[in-house]
Amino acid sequence: MRWKILLAGFFVAACAAGAGEAQAPTAPVAEPVVTTLASDPAVTRDAAEMPSGEYTLDPRHTSVTWRIRHWGLAPYTGRFDAESGALNFDAADPARSTVSVRIPLASISTGLLNQAGERAFDRDISAYLGAEAHPDIVFTSTSIEATSATTGRIHGELSFNGRTHPVTLEAVFEGGRVIPTSQRPTLGFTARGIIQRSRWLEGVPPLHNSASPGDEVELIISAEFTRPPAQQAQ
Repeated sequence: MRWKILLAGFFVAACAAGAGEAQAPTAPVAEPVVTTLASDPAVTRDAAEMPSGEYTLDPRHTSVTWRIRHWGLAPYTGRFDAESGALNFDAADPARSTVSVRIPLASISTGLLNQAGERAFDRDISAYLGAEAHPDIVFTSTSIEATSATTGRIHGELSFNGRTHPVTLEAVFEGGRVIPTSQRPTLGFTARGIIQRSRWLEGVPPLHNSASPGDEVELIISAEFTRPPAQQAQ
């Protein structure tokens, strides 16, 4: 059975400019993420074998990392440390599934501390992204299409800094299983996208008035969604 539900975090990314914005710049198409780690034999790659219903994002087993070039040199890497979201999964017709993700900008993390041991640089980036007026990044899917049995594209709307633009994520279904320790049905995904930060930050002066990051931001997402306990008997 062909699999058509493909996630992504959510969150937060695009491979191409959306329709309806004739003059919008187009970012390069991101290649699907290919996982090289061996999978557990208990994991199914057929999403139709997993139960339908509401799944919630598991933040302990989800990561959203980003990379951007500094002065055109090596890609600088950071991440977000907090995410929440929901997946409404339809096993009979996966294309009818929907996903939404919310990421607090205050959770941005570069691992860089100042001399006082404080995350001042993280706070500066959060402010630069408009966190004071709009504290969250929000992604909401609008449609899903399959490109193979386990890969596809998630089209949606990405909002932050008070602006919303269409985005597309290239995603891979990593598999599903019942986690032995929790007895919860769980779905795993990876996804990759490239967005142009200028679309959400047009007119915003450079961070520290001197930094020169590139316009393209690469996002790499790994996520697990679990069924709440109240739904396990359904």
